[in-house]
Amino acid sequence: MRRSLRSPGLWLLPLVVMSAAAGCRLGGLAIAEHGAATDAPTADEATRSKPVSRTIHLEVLFVRGDEHDPLLREELWTFVDEQAIGDPLRRRLNANGLRAGVVTGHLPPHLAERFATVEDSPGDVSGVDPALARRLLQLLPGRRSELVTASHLESLVLLEQHEGEVRGATYHDATPQLALEARTAADGRVRLEAVPEIKHGPMEKSWVGEDGMFRLETGQRKHRMDDLAIDVTMPPGGLLVIGCAGDASATVGDGLLRDHGHDDRATVRLLAIRPLARGVDPAFAPPAPADERGDDSTTLSAR
Repeated sequence: MRRSLRSPGLWLLPLVVMSAAAGCRLGGLAIAEHGAATDAPTADEATRSKPVSRTIHLEVLFVRGDEHDPLLREELWTFVDEQAIGDPLRRRLNANGLRAGVVTGHLPPHLAERFATVEDSPGDVSGVDPALARRLLQLLPGRRSELVTASHLESLVLLEQHEGEVRGATYHDATPQLALEARTAADGRVRLEAVPEIKHGPMEKSWVGEDGMFRLETGQRKHRMDDLAIDVTMPPGGLLVIGCAGDASATVGDGLLRDHGHDDRATVRLLAIRPLARGVDPAFAPPAPADERGDDSTTLSAR
């Protein structure tokens, strides 16, 4: 007897075949999705691949001494390589009462003692005591940081020699400082730039361009002396030394690093900057271990 097409058995067979085929396709999708999820890095692995902190740590020392101290004004500079900054810049610095260079070796014990520190000194660096002040700075590569080198002055008379000409100016409500920038290299060296500046005048609002955008900033005017910018690549363990040159006058060096005590005895400040660790360019930095990861520190001002 012939079966009718409307028989339930003939309807069930196509449905079973279609269900099996759909199940295979869905199973294949599930396998593919599972494989993609397995190959993708987990959240912990993605975090572990974060580069090490890009913060550059600097030690800044202010060493005070008498204007005629033979150790700081004469003997120390026999161990300083002033050729590291180049002859043209060295002549411009000397003409403006400054000298600078790099110490790459070990200093004799009697000189090294003058740079020995016990604790950080967060106070103003302009006073006569303590004889030595120490600051620790954390800079992001290429980001500006301000290092105040003298206390606020109601009036500062400055004679600046520029391109063979001497020009003078009086700055009111002035604060001498150095604009610091640091960058790292793949070979472990740190490049430092220190530019003398004078902040002066009343507080003003101005638009400043940075990172492709403008932001409104409130602050004093800045007289920046780019022709006296000290730009040097520091070897591991190197020490950048900046001091006064010549007798007391109204030069840039005097404005930055010379002061007077209450007894009218002239004192000078010697500035020394040292990278605390070998720098590593972020592009060459290895992944940080899980227990050493941390967020980048913000730039600290030395003020």
